[in-house]
Amino acid sequence: MFDGLILAGGQSRRMRTDREPQIDKGLMPWRGEPLVAQASRFLQAQGAETLWISANRHPDDYAAYGTVVRDDPDYAGCGPLAGVLAGLQRARSSWLFVLPVDVLRWPADLGARLGAAAEPGRPAYACTPDGPHPLCLMAHRTLADGLRAFLEADGRQVQAWLRECGAVAVDFPEADALVNLNTPEDWARWR
Repeated sequence: MFDGLILAGGQSRRMRTDREPQIDKGLMPWRGEPLVAQASRFLQAQGAETLWISANRHPDDYAAYGTVVRDDPDYAGCGPLAGVLAGLQRARSSWLFVLPVDVLRWPADLGARLGAAAEPGRPAYACTPDGPHPLCLMAHRTLADGLRAFLEADGRQVQAWLRECGAVAVDFPEADALVNLNTPEDWARWR
């Protein structure tokens, strides 16, 4: 039993171009529908009971795919961990399955394997041959207080927080799993 959280609260800076200086990556159409629609459908298929979307822009557009949560203003500028904190604080289930909106090619057993490896005080995150995917993670909602303290101590790096928690890396050996679309070049490559 877990809630799902889609991280779509960033500024999409690396995806911007002179032609599109204010792009919102999660709402960009990918193979006929917005990235957020695909992430939402995947989390629901994995078994998410409640679906949250961390979005700080275009909340009405994102609301079509789940319940929108904004970052706490006290943690503005803290990056994706502010979105994770917002999700942990609102989760109805004990567990929160986090997925960035710009990650595709999810292994079918992603949620099950992360859930099997995670413990209440110890989240689990995905790792592929390309490296760690620290924001593809399963975390217990009791981690909210520790994450809040981490952010208040000026912690910003996701992997530093995961090390502090003793997080477990779960290996997914599939080639091209968990592809991240950060730039126009990534977008063109995986189109």
